[in-house]
Amino acid sequence: MLEKTKHKAKYILSNTLTLISGKYSKSVKYLKSVKDIHKGERCFIVGNGPSLTPEDLEKLKGEITFSSNRIYTLFPSTSWRPTYYAVFDESVAAADGVAEGINSIDCKMKFVRRQGYYEAFKLLNEPVCFVKTYYSRKYLDNPRFSTDASKGIYTIGSVTYAMLQLAVHMGFKEIYLIGMDNRYAFSILKDGSIVENKNVTSHFAADTKQKATPVATWEMDAGFEYTEKFSKENGFRIFNATRGGFLELFERKNLDEILNNNRGVVL
Repeated sequence: MLEKTKHKAKYILSNTLTLISGKYSKSVKYLKSVKDIHKGERCFIVGNGPSLTPEDLEKLKGEITFSSNRIYTLFPSTSWRPTYYAVFDESVAAADGVAEGINSIDCKMKFVRRQGYYEAFKLLNEPVCFVKTYYSRKYLDNPRFSTDASKGIYTIGSVTYAMLQLAVHMGFKEIYLIGMDNRYAFSILKDGSIVENKNVTSHFAADTKQKATPVATWEMDAGFEYTEKFSKENGFRIFNATRGGFLELFERKNLDEILNNNRGVVL
């Protein structure tokens, strides 16, 4: 009960502080300004799976990319930098050294969850956009997908779901996923049980703490399955260009063939 009360207090405080400081109104204004700014273009959403390599990131230079969380740990091995960055889990941003890593990212905008301002995101330097988010367990059975991030986005499964909505908000018609292995050392099943996937590395820069953290991949799949259906009904497409991995909810494409074809996909 005490933890729940603390969480609610931080939530209210975050909303109040972003409101009083003008950070939220500034963020909404920014989101409105980038609505359909990339209309008809393609982008790449970079996951943090073990298949992600500095070599592939080098190939993405010149492309519009989204990345998240601890992607900066690969920077010493590549000159690639993301166009946009997102971190929606305040526990990630609050971890030792992470805020400094995020602040080192040179990108057009860093998107964060407005509700996590007090706990973690107040540590981040500009440019930062505070996005209103909606979360409910009911969305796992009845997902929602926002095409207007200025009014808020839905959080289901992982930060990737947030980045997909931001990409659609900006007007991208072709969205390619890389580094989305969708398999972790420990998975939480829908019934709450935890399964160990032996000989599986969770992240490209896996450390002991990351590997030991169970991930509810079924929640991610619920969001991805809905997004695939929603994309076909709303004039944009999502393709999985990950090398290997276990994500089969999106049509697969070969990364090298995509990058050699500047014309993109005809919808």
